[in-house]
Amino acid sequence: MMIQFGVDKAFEILAAAAKIPKTKEVATKLKEAKINGWLSHGSRPDAIFEAMKLNQKIDNFFDSPQFTTWAAFLKAVNEKNKNKKSISELDVFKKTQKYLDELATGWLDQPMHPQNVFNKLKLDEAVDDLLTKPWLSNWVEYMKKFNEQYPFAQTSMIKSFTKSYGDEKLAVMLQAATKGSDTHTARIAKNLQQAQFKQWMIGKLNPDDVYKTVLKLDSTSSPKAEIWRAFYNAYDTAFPGQLFSFKP
Repeated sequence: MMIQFGVDKAFEILAAAAKIPKTKEVATKLKEAKINGWLSHGSRPDAIFEAMKLNQKIDNFFDSPQFTTWAAFLKAVNEKNKNKKSISELDVFKKTQKYLDELATGWLDQPMHPQNVFNKLKLDEAVDDLLTKPWLSNWVEYMKKFNEQYPFAQTSMIKSFTKSYGDEKLAVMLQAATKGSDTHTARIAKNLQQAQFKQWMIGKLNPDDVYKTVLKLDSTSSPKAEIWRAFYNAYDTAFPGQLFSFKP
């Protein structure tokens, strides 16, 4: 199939077949076999990226079955080489920057709201490693340009993240990221956490509300209680002297 149709077209056919119950199992096995074949032959992710012609896909880059397959292959390569330096999406995506820029220009002309672009880039599915996704920076730049051109519909990072993940899941992710070994990512996470706290305060949430309804805590010994303590301190700084039923 790969020889007859080419790698990129072959995976379009397999993706379509995977949606049909009668051919789903066969299509899935063929896809897995091809990925394993690339692994055994030591194929490079950047070479497969180009073989799938992902560097030529503009309108449906992130929605394409080729991208899904390539991402699965990249993950498999890193799992196989756990003791070696992993290959990140960024290593390959540097080569596609001009295509992402073209995409962004088209989205602005439509215009497409940053929240929709966030989802289109699959960032709404990346909560655990969101802050290390290479195309997050592309989205941030797009959001800034969108806000400048369409101030009546502007948004922010924390608003988009909250809409995609919800307050609790986002709070847990940000707290974990503040403790990470990468100081740059930890600093970004800390700033976003402060933005989330500010958003809660604007929404008239106090420490009691966050304890009971946002984090759904039943004990101050819970791992999530650390988030609540940080919010309590931020709230106490913003509104000194107010008493609540719970204290850190």
